[in-house]
Amino acid sequence: MQSFIVALIIFGGLHMVPYQRQSLTQLSEKQIAEVKAEVKQAATDHLHAKDATTALSHFAEDAIAVSNAKLFSSFKMLSEDVKAYYGILKEVNLAVWDEMYIHVINTDAALVTAKFRYSFTDTSNEITDLQGVWSALYVRKHNGVWKIQHRHETFVTSANDGE
Repeated sequence: MQSFIVALIIFGGLHMVPYQRQSLTQLSEKQIAEVKAEVKQAATDHLHAKDATTALSHFAEDAIAVSNAKLFSSFKMLSEDVKAYYGILKEVNLAVWDEMYIHVINTDAALVTAKFRYSFTDTSNEITDLQGVWSALYVRKHNGVWKIQHRHETFVTSANDGE
């Protein structure tokens, strides 16, 4: 269980106020269901992003991402890749989660693992069909918005047929 001590200085005096984030074992079934629903919606909104700005808005500013063994160790690197992709995107034909599992860590963190199918048409009218697995660590930021702190995706290739 994570514990934090918040120090407050009130009228020149120091007062210690204990603060504890609720761990999974302390959450009710209703709280777990609420976190799962919020995170599932955040992941779905990310999958359906129509432009680079929207897609990038789902990431924490210090997020780390991996895509088919390519490491994006800074938001700048990730941003350049996402902008390049959306620069050639003409239309999304299909974007679905086939399976999704959400493990709630606590009220402010959850791990998502999913299989996906994605198809798009690029600006040269070439259609690309993708499928793969995706995982992300979502954290709830100070403003209550869920952000991707870490993301990993692997696309199925002919050498790796997804089995």
